[in-house]
Amino acid sequence: MNSKPKSFDELLTQETHLYLCRSVKWTAYLSVFLLVAIFLATMLQKHHVLTLQDLLVLQMPTLCIALFGLAGILYRQPEQHRMGLVLAYLLVLEVAWIYFVIGHYWLTSTLSIQWEYSSLAAVDSVVDVLVFTFAISLYPLRGWLLVSVVPLLTVSMVTRLIEIPENPIFAVTKFICLFVIILTGQKVLLQWFRKAILRNAEKLQLLQQFKRMALIDGLTDLSNRRHFDEVLALEIKASERTGDPLSIILLDVDFFKRLNDSLGHGEGDRCLIRLGEVLRGVASRPRDLAARYGGEEFAIILPDTDLDGARHIAEQIRNGLKSAEIPHPDSMLGDYVTVSQGVSLWQPWLDANELLASADRLLYLSKSQGRDRFNCGVAKA
Repeated sequence: MNSKPKSFDELLTQETHLYLCRSVKWTAYLSVFLLVAIFLATMLQKHHVLTLQDLLVLQMPTLCIALFGLAGILYRQPEQHRMGLVLAYLLVLEVAWIYFVIGHYWLTSTLSIQWEYSSLAAVDSVVDVLVFTFAISLYPLRGWLLVSVVPLLTVSMVTRLIEIPENPIFAVTKFICLFVIILTGQKVLLQWFRKAILRNAEKLQLLQQFKRMALIDGLTDLSNRRHFDEVLALEIKASERTGDPLSIILLDVDFFKRLNDSLGHGEGDRCLIRLGEVLRGVASRPRDLAARYGGEEFAIILPDTDLDGARHIAEQIRNGLKSAEIPHPDSMLGDYVTVSQGVSLWQPWLDANELLASADRLLYLSKSQGRDRFNCGVAKA
């Protein structure tokens, strides 16, 4: 109930991590597909520039790394992968591709005699696909995107300058244009990405507020009656399974109407707020639950607590109120607010209504005996 929704920065980190994990998956798939396409295209040529052995030597590192990435990303959930390892894998995959591209270019440019610029065409085609593949894979992180894209663009530019040294302007222009296009596209996509996450963070905060409104009393910041009833039912079921004791306390502000009449409803509300603070401090264990039961009546659920333990809590409430010194000028018991309490221990054969009825009877017994006290007992049907 009190879990805090994730901030925008936390959601941004989480969604970036998930996106990069998905990028590993589809980048590895695309790498395998591209390697197969290159292999088939090479083997279907009438005049083989590369031998089967040469092609396998060039492709094997990239293929192994791609398959390793697929195996890792499919075997484990994205949340289990560290961001650093994911980024390192993508860069290792790119290095393998650069090895393939440079090796392919060197072998084809050395062996190719019949077709001018055939090696350049192969390099350009593969590099262009890889540039946009890694740019899309790493667009949430501009620094890593540049680390991946610039080497590929450089390989393309250098091979073009080697093949066509008499026309360097086109090679440099292509480098600059692709670089600017990728940077511009990354900026636009990142803005959409961040806006989508911001909207998601706002929705989560809104849902948290709605949930809080449904379960929390707006004045005292304690649980409301609805939440109290739900938790009590769950704790009874838990005690039925485990046999652990379960106690509840019902308490009521003594002469609360007189306080409202003498000081006004504003002071009455402030009294309830301060009482809520006292109860929150007493019901401090993780499973303890303090709730505003209705009006000036409050309730506390004490799991794994026997009657002696509940009696100790009731005494702590009395002492806490004495220390709080909440003014009550029209009380018949003194100058400060007091409460009457009914403490009841659950029995295995009782439901929530019967347990509450037992605590209520003990509460009214405390009132009839003069207030500012508590009565304890084992619940009875």
